[in-house]
Amino acid sequence: MKRLSLGALALLGIFGASCSSPAYENNHWHLNSVPARMSYHFAGYSQSKDGPYLHKLGADMSSVGTTLRRHLINANESNPLLPQAPLKPYRPEPPKVEFKIGE
Repeated sequence: MKRLSLGALALLGIFGASCSSPAYENNHWHLNSVPARMSYHFAGYSQSKDGPYLHKLGADMSSVGTTLRRHLINANESNPLLPQAPLKPYRPEPPKVEFKIGE
């Protein structure tokens, strides 16, 4: 049990250290880049691309919630049993262009 808790504490320290050192994140030859690279490979988090960890975690939880709603309660526009309309997925709309020919 001690070994498991010490390992979890060491991993927590590595992930915590990587959140505060973005300057060495992309420098492969610097020793301070190791925690940042480990957190990227294990958790998929890169501070220089994703910003603060809580923002990325919130975005990930939002996408997980949307996926679970769609799969478990059939959250789509054509489901008449839903009490309210679900959020529509983002689709960029094409620009509105008007053509006038031969005036």
